[in-house]
Amino acid sequence: MAEVYIDITDLVDFVSAYGNVTGIQRVQERVLYELAQRQDVDRFWCVTIPEDGHGYRAYRLRDLYAARDSSLFERFGGLAGDQSNGFWPSRKEVKRYLNQRGLHGLRRAACKAGVFARATFAPSTLATQGISQPRIQPTDVMPLRFLPAEATLVLLGAGWNDPRVADAAIRHAEIGGCVVQCIHDLIPLKHPEYFHGGPRQSFQAYFDRIVPHVTQFVCISENTRLDLEELLAERGISAPAHVLPLAHEFPGSPRNARGSRPTDERLTAFGSPEHRFLLCVGTLEVRKNGIALLKAWQQLKGTLGDATPHLVFSGRRGWKIDPFFTLLNADPWLRSRVKLVSGASDADIAFLHERSLCSIYPSLYEGWGLPVGEAAWFGRTCITSRESSLPEVCGMLVDYVDPRNVAEIAERVRQVVEEPERLAWRESLIRQAALRTWQDVAAEFSAVITGQTAAAADNDVKMPTISSLSLPQAA
Repeated sequence: MAEVYIDITDLVDFVSAYGNVTGIQRVQERVLYELAQRQDVDRFWCVTIPEDGHGYRAYRLRDLYAARDSSLFERFGGLAGDQSNGFWPSRKEVKRYLNQRGLHGLRRAACKAGVFARATFAPSTLATQGISQPRIQPTDVMPLRFLPAEATLVLLGAGWNDPRVADAAIRHAEIGGCVVQCIHDLIPLKHPEYFHGGPRQSFQAYFDRIVPHVTQFVCISENTRLDLEELLAERGISAPAHVLPLAHEFPGSPRNARGSRPTDERLTAFGSPEHRFLLCVGTLEVRKNGIALLKAWQQLKGTLGDATPHLVFSGRRGWKIDPFFTLLNADPWLRSRVKLVSGASDADIAFLHERSLCSIYPSLYEGWGLPVGEAAWFGRTCITSRESSLPEVCGMLVDYVDPRNVAEIAERVRQVVEEPERLAWRESLIRQAALRTWQDVAAEFSAVITGQTAAAADNDVKMPTISSLSLPQAA
């Protein structure tokens, strides 16, 4: 059986910079982990592209996950080839340390200077803060000039940020190899207004280069598949595209979990009667539409007054977000009601889901919508946008709004606060609904990539989404 090589170059770089995963990188990590638990794991390899762009570094997938309890992320950090020398921190270690603390501007510069001062005068203190800790040695690496011609190369992540990834895929296609491109979204092409010029241009250049060489596409939603077919038709290209819905499962937490403890003790007050809150998980960027939530909360002040719940944003700072902070900083009442959590651990996010009234996610456009499904995993409903792929995630289990209608968003929040019986009914449906796990995703992914069944790769055969599942009737 032909071997499968999954490119993780972008995943390694992301983990080296941030120390944890969100969004696309979170999807990659969960799919890889579940593939590593399968009986056919020996046919899967991971590859990174060396700095010079020549050849590959190949790692057996089973070896990368052989010591799960020893911190996979430290393994990936080691694969980046930027390890520290003794106690002196590497550039990536310092960047990760600063990113995890959500520091920007002068505070970031001052903290960075302090790190290097301690490295010079008191290096032993760095290990206590998670810098320059002993590294887990990378697993045995197999240098390859070319992949086997009969092998499949899977581009699972955000490879458009690195030209080396497209170069490697084209080389493999030119020797007759199969190239599978996973499409998480096509937002830079469909809605370039949500991005700065650099990322938008990088994605455009990558897409134009790679699509003529792709054997098969895997899209994470039906909406994304439709976007892809439209863009391929404009280029006169036709290639099969399988829809692979993502999971609702939140890694490390059982269904409808309760009793989690946060690593950040400052969060423990949230969820008390004085700190009831709605939770919005995701990077703070213009597309996530956080500014509409701030405006909705200003309206709620007039209708709910002191009963207005708090609003917790969990996510790092992204792009085109200055208007959000301008509005927040100009309103003392908003600042008293809004909490920003950057660098949250999985335990922190699990705790917030469990304690929240519900989630809220008025995104303007998504390729899927992980936070909506993960809220359901904890038995929580969500107020989300009715646009793009978001209705595919939880179907009738959640409430939908026009993300550009602030009054409609505010009204849905008012219902959550003043109609607890309706909220309880929603949650009773969610707790009984059949939700999708990452094991489900990995099983279908393996079948599609390896061609084990004709039906799995048939574009007309789809896994059932939650919107098509039968749900229990309300009592």
